[in-house]
Amino acid sequence: MSKDNNILIAKSAGFCPGVKRAIECVLELEKQGHSPIYTVGPLIHNKQVTDSLEAKGIKAIENLKEATDKNGVLVIRAHGITPAFQKEIMDLGMKVIDATCPLVKKVHNVIEEYAKKDYDTIIVGDSKHAEVIGLMGYTQNKGIVVGSIEEAQNLPPFEKVNVVSQTTQKEETFLKIADIIKQKAKICNISNTICHPTKQRQTETTKCAKDADLVVVVGGHHSANTARLAKLCSDLCKNVIHVETSAEIDPKIITNSKKIFITAGASTPIWLVEEIADYIKKLRENK
Repeated sequence: MSKDNNILIAKSAGFCPGVKRAIECVLELEKQGHSPIYTVGPLIHNKQVTDSLEAKGIKAIENLKEATDKNGVLVIRAHGITPAFQKEIMDLGMKVIDATCPLVKKVHNVIEEYAKKDYDTIIVGDSKHAEVIGLMGYTQNKGIVVGSIEEAQNLPPFEKVNVVSQTTQKEETFLKIADIIKQKAKICNISNTICHPTKQRQTETTKCAKDADLVVVVGGHHSANTARLAKLCSDLCKNVIHVETSAEIDPKIITNSKKIFITAGASTPIWLVEEIADYIKKLRENK
């Protein structure tokens, strides 16, 4: 953590290792002269980063039909995909680079291991998130996504169930849901697959947000993990703002706050965090 003039910047801010690895992967491909470079969906949920990648010829596609140049390279993003979609991609005959986060791959393996033993799979997460869609592909059609305690309470009983988590879930929520499911199953295996960087980010945020007058959460408005981080902060601090850029910050809220904590989602580059921190420092110096 860095602290300056009652402004605290989270040590955990900036790309998580999985996102950093995927970004470095496409930049290295571009450096080597590969063109075009397609990513299956946006590489990360941060407009500033995806715009800079597109300027380098790294294009996000939603449909494989958009990969019109078969001499290009297709990159699977950090969120991972289903085995069926992986086969479809391999069948294109293009050069494919798998940049799935190793920690997400670990969840794939856990789900697959228990699904082969005829376990049902409960995934605690957001059913529309790319990572969760990929995880569901390993459940052998015996998977259910649960996004809240209420949904867990409404589940039927299970003979054998394996409970896993989207890697960026709030740990407290996962453990509460897992405990509810455990009461509904004869055999229950609980796999806490929340990744270590997420746990670190949540622990640091919990410690620092409650002591701040204002928390600034930096990250894409379409980033699920950033939105979840902002929600965690709002449970701990009265004043929380979620911004993508400094242009969204009202100077009054900065000058009226004594202690400010700045944190960011896993898909937010550190340069953007530092840019916003510098902007906040200048506002306070000029008040």
